Amino acid sequence: MLILKQLENLSDERVVLQFKRNPYYQYFCGHSNYIPDVPCNATELVHFRNRIGTDGFNLIFKMSVELHGKQAQESTVLIDTTVQEKNITYPTDA
Repeated sequence: MLILKQLENLSDERVVLQFKRNPYYQYFCGHSNYIPDVPCNATELVHFRNRIGTDGFNLIFKMSVELHGKQAQESTVLIDTTVQEKNITYPTDA
């Protein structure tokens, strides 16, 4: 969750809330099934961050890049450009 917090520039409270709402966050953190509860209190992230320190966080991030760096690189990117019509009446349509 600390990596997601840094990547998305979120507060501790916001990353915990997003974890509860977003199944992609849960999958990123290693959960294979959706969990409707918050995994921890936001203050626990502060305690964990204080315990591992800056060097510990950098080591975790470095190991994550070494493990998944090649998988994260995509040779192609798919973009959906589907257009959906909306029934909106504008003042100029009268």
